[in-house]
Amino acid sequence: MSATPAHRGPEPATDFEATVVDFFDAGVLGDVDRSMALLAEDATYRVNAWNEPFRGHDEIDEDLRRQRREWSDFRYQMLNLATAGNVVLAERIDTIRMHGRDVTVHVAAVFEFDADGRIASWRDYFDSHEIEQQLAWSYRFGVS
Repeated sequence: MSATPAHRGPEPATDFEATVVDFFDAGVLGDVDRSMALLAEDATYRVNAWNEPFRGHDEIDEDLRRQRREWSDFRYQMLNLATAGNVVLAERIDTIRMHGRDVTVHVAAVFEFDADGRIASWRDYFDSHEIEQQLAWSYRFGVS
């Protein structure tokens, strides 16, 4: 796990964008508690936008901790941030360590904020085939 987040990409232009960057920086540190503090109590999280959402702190906390058990060393590169009203769009490249190798995925996310400035909704959009291809390659060629 990285010792400190290394934010790469555009500087946040709004408080909402800064919260999104802080949220991902907490992920780099593996600090689920810090991530959860940025979410509204009744927040929703969709691992991929077409999946059923996790609802509320308990469900989201449980899933984030489950993810941390399945992979390690989360890093990200923020490519673009944009805000429209209370919505932040975040394009990024995520890398995790899974099954002994780095796996990288291109992600676009939508964050909606409540009146208190906390994340009320988080939806990621990515192609799981990108992950599957990387893992299949490592198994096929015995790379770990």
